[in-house]
Amino acid sequence: MSEKKVKRVLKVGREPASGLSSFVERPVPTDREVANFERVVKREVRDRDIDSDLSEVYSNKKGQRVDVSKMNIKKRPSFFRKFLRRLLGVALLAAVAYFAYSYFFNQGGDISALDLKIKAPEKVLAGEEFSYVIDYHNPTKYVLSRLRLEIQYPENFIFAGASIEPTSGAYGWSLPDMDPGANASLTVTGRLIGQTDSVNVVSARLSYLPGSFTSQFKKEASAATAISGLGFRVDLDYSGTAFLNQDNEMTLIFSDVQDNRLGDFNITFSLPAEANAAVVTEEAAASSTAETAPPVTATSKKIGVTKTGGTSWQVSGLTQELGRQQVPLVYRIKQKSDNLAVKVRLEKKLDDGQAYVFWEKTISPELVASDLNLTLFLNGSKNDGAVTFGQPLNYSLTYSNRGDSAYKDVVIMAALSGEFLNWSSLQDEGQGQVQNKSILWTKNEIPELAEIKPGQEGAINFRLDLQPFRDSDFGKKLEVISYGQYSMNNQAIKGQDNKSNTIISRINSDLKLSERILYFNDDNLPVGSGSLPPRVGEKTSVRVYWVVENNLHELADTRVVFNLPSYVSWDEKNNTNVGSLYYDAAGRQVIWEIGRLPVSVYRADAEFNISIAPTEADRDKILVLSPGSTVSATDTETKDVITLKTAPKTTKLEDDEIAGLNNSGRVQ
Repeated sequence: MSEKKVKRVLKVGREPASGLSSFVERPVPTDREVANFERVVKREVRDRDIDSDLSEVYSNKKGQRVDVSKMNIKKRPSFFRKFLRRLLGVALLAAVAYFAYSYFFNQGGDISALDLKIKAPEKVLAGEEFSYVIDYHNPTKYVLSRLRLEIQYPENFIFAGASIEPTSGAYGWSLPDMDPGANASLTVTGRLIGQTDSVNVVSARLSYLPGSFTSQFKKEASAATAISGLGFRVDLDYSGTAFLNQDNEMTLIFSDVQDNRLGDFNITFSLPAEANAAVVTEEAAASSTAETAPPVTATSKKIGVTKTGGTSWQVSGLTQELGRQQVPLVYRIKQKSDNLAVKVRLEKKLDDGQAYVFWEKTISPELVASDLNLTLFLNGSKNDGAVTFGQPLNYSLTYSNRGDSAYKDVVIMAALSGEFLNWSSLQDEGQGQVQNKSILWTKNEIPELAEIKPGQEGAINFRLDLQPFRDSDFGKKLEVISYGQYSMNNQAIKGQDNKSNTIISRINSDLKLSERILYFNDDNLPVGSGSLPPRVGEKTSVRVYWVVENNLHELADTRVVFNLPSYVSWDEKNNTNVGSLYYDAAGRQVIWEIGRLPVSVYRADAEFNISIAPTEADRDKILVLSPGSTVSATDTETKDVITLKTAPKTTKLEDDEIAGLNNSGRVQ
């Protein structure tokens, strides 16, 4: 809005006029001019009010103008949302007030808040000494008095001592009073002796009186400890068939001795009334007249076995240095029994007479009462066991007339069932007839079978091989079942008295080890260095590749060992995708510790370098780089230790096609 300006001209005289005359001389505005003036004033006032109101509408909180071309429209909150906000605010204020009250006015007022805990190891070896630690804390504002702690131990726990002397046997303690906020602990030391994988639970109860209260309060806690192993492996080799009124053999085997915390222990039998048992000592075995029994081989170091009375013998001196140990056992059944059970136990006996069983095996053999006894041996054992793919099965079927009458026109049969038997590999000294996976011998093949007189005995030896495992063999039954049987005058004997013992041979997993020594890898790239063929006084390095494969069963304690010849050196550059690979300088061995190998890990690889620096004495010779590496593992299904060895490798580098083009292997 613009305002019209009116110019006025003032004339100034020499002498100022008086105020009245000056006022009178001024022109008087007309009515129109007055009206115009009032309109202008009103318009200016209105414009200022509008500008002030618009400024308030289009200004932000800081007084700055906003751009009205862009508008942000906010939705007005609903009543329900406003209500929820207010309700949430009230709840937060109430919670803060409650916690403040609890903290400032009720702290430590819970008289049942005593904290009791038991610290125990998750796993221990049988016989290993360990400790239970009982921690207790008083978080209350009261003094706790008349504290009484009682511990309930597992049944097979042996108490050795405690940090505070017990006041009741080995389980109860009267403890000092506890001030508010105080902490205390008690340690109990002992051993667990029980079977592998058994879980042993310990529990504790602490009773107390808080402040001036007269009512007794209690707190309880518990913990569990499992027995991870015995520190050695135990197996019982036995037959599923027992002969009546004859000595029947078993063999208790101790192996893989790592850490025997049990010390000396006892072998005991649990037998029915119609049976007795014994441990075969070396002296007894030497005086035995049973020609069909497998020989007892003596070793330079043996464990001690001493009879302690009845059917109990003490075993002493089982240490890692002794290696695998065997204890022959025999038992005799005097009469028929429908529910025959022979139980062999290993137990630890204390000075107070208490015994703790840590291993137990029960067998229920089938009784045979015939006077013409057939006994089947497989690879020198008449008991169940494990076999390996590709392994030869050497059988011996013995017969013996223990009666008073002769047996005439005897037919002896060996029945063998198994999907991996290679019948084309059969080698039979008696030249028996093969019929329906059985071998029959008559007097035509073995003249002695025409009449077996009292006291007469003999043996029939034959051999078959197990086939190697192929990928198409998945799903086949991994066992071989074998037994012997006889008949007379073409008539079968009723019942089971004409059968030998049955041997069930479970087949081990298809563990394989391949070893290749290369100068050029499969991509034709050099992984070795130095002269090829080797030269006197010069270093030649080659790379060793190991591949371990396994399909069927999980393996444990898997290990590969390479014994370096005296002129071969470890050249490092090792690598593996499973386990650890290292060099034992003291034993001059390259060792690959794989450990557990589950079926899901079908293949494991390792590689490393070795080197040679031939001397003048080696000139024109082909040197052996590897005498053959050995892989060993325990099959977790068959419980057998699988051991395989690779073929030797030389400086000819038999596995390297490129190196073989101009490498004779002879040192130059």
